[in-house]
Amino acid sequence: MRKTWNVYLRIALLFLGVIILAEAQASEYDVVERFKELEDKFKTHEMLNPIGHDFVFDVGLLLNKDLFDVIDDVDKVSDTQGSTAAKLSAAQNILRKYDKTEQNVRLHLNLGFPLPTFHAFGVKIIPDFRTHVGVGALLGFRATSLTISQILANIGTYVGSDVPAAVATKLQQSACTAGMTNGTDIVQHLIDTSACGLSAAEITAITPLVGKYKIPSDTTVPDIFNYAKAEAKVGFNFGYEYGEKWFGTFNLYGMGRADMKVRVSADSIAAKGEVADLGEELNTTMYLSADYRLGYKNGNLRTWFALEELKLSELSNNEEKAGALNYGTDPLIRLHGEYMYKLSFFSVKPFGGVHKRSGYGLGNGIYGGADLGLHVWQERLGLRFRGMLDSEHFTFSPMAKLWFMSVEYMLKTPIKSEIDGVKPSTLHSVNFRLAF
Repeated sequence: MRKTWNVYLRIALLFLGVIILAEAQASEYDVVERFKELEDKFKTHEMLNPIGHDFVFDVGLLLNKDLFDVIDDVDKVSDTQGSTAAKLSAAQNILRKYDKTEQNVRLHLNLGFPLPTFHAFGVKIIPDFRTHVGVGALLGFRATSLTISQILANIGTYVGSDVPAAVATKLQQSACTAGMTNGTDIVQHLIDTSACGLSAAEITAITPLVGKYKIPSDTTVPDIFNYAKAEAKVGFNFGYEYGEKWFGTFNLYGMGRADMKVRVSADSIAAKGEVADLGEELNTTMYLSADYRLGYKNGNLRTWFALEELKLSELSNNEEKAGALNYGTDPLIRLHGEYMYKLSFFSVKPFGGVHKRSGYGLGNGIYGGADLGLHVWQERLGLRFRGMLDSEHFTFSPMAKLWFMSVEYMLKTPIKSEIDGVKPSTLHSVNFRLAF
């Protein structure tokens, strides 16, 4: 027995060491990695509200309360009266106002209908047809006190996806960036620098972008680290049950994904009056993907391991015109457990787990909480109150269910004052679902 406990202790210490190492490896603010972490936390909350074997309409919106103020303030820069210097000063003041903050927005829509259940090789198969559309964006305001040499080393992040990929590649060449200083118009510099070797067609393509992308005049002023992602999934979900204890899902679907990463300076805002420019070309990439979940239940205990967004093959891409996806194709890994207590029309369900994807540490994916429910009429009517804690937020989420309709509100309150030099946001979300 003592030997067994020693083994358990070593495993626990190893697991703790991995978490500490992951936390210690936290690096400078990376908007894509930050987006991944936040999105996977949001997906965890949605996972706890599973869609059953139903016809379903499900829509949700998440944002923080300052988002529209930020957009409105940036829009006002273009209305600033006076010289270009006055607009630049207004843009710099706005960026300083929101320094070390994040602005989030996320919208999702799920539609689907059930297909006939059948049995094969002793396994009960429960299929559904599902479609999903999701759009999300993260704006991180951060002052990094960049030097000109650092800017030039990452010059490609200062231009939008409307700059042709071939031209953006040339931005990495010292022959093109030589002579750039604070306030330099990047596109005009490319056109004027014969050493870049731009073709007549490339010059024609980027000439309308003159005045939009500039080296910051003051590198101590915060920039906006913008990231936006849109995706759509269409395919089949196959739930399965084997015996009384084993269950899971296998989802096979086509997925289209496009994203944008661009760093916006005060000079760019003064020139364009926009938070970001999506550009004319998107890096849309199509995949054949799969999700898999293997679960085990024993009485009121349920636990499962899941692998989500596993890339099976790439069907098409637009890399030549718009570059590669910033998000990558690494899958999401989950381990989750929960236990349901029921007493008359009351229920309590404690739960906990961890999720991991490339871009954030294992410790950032740990979460735990409990659902308190009150249900009548065979759970057609009910209230559910959820409290959940993860690495940076406490979540409170009440939900009301009226037969085939449910409405949920979610409040995520930060428990940390700063993460990677940025203050986490208080987030609000509303979800509406019809399932029948």
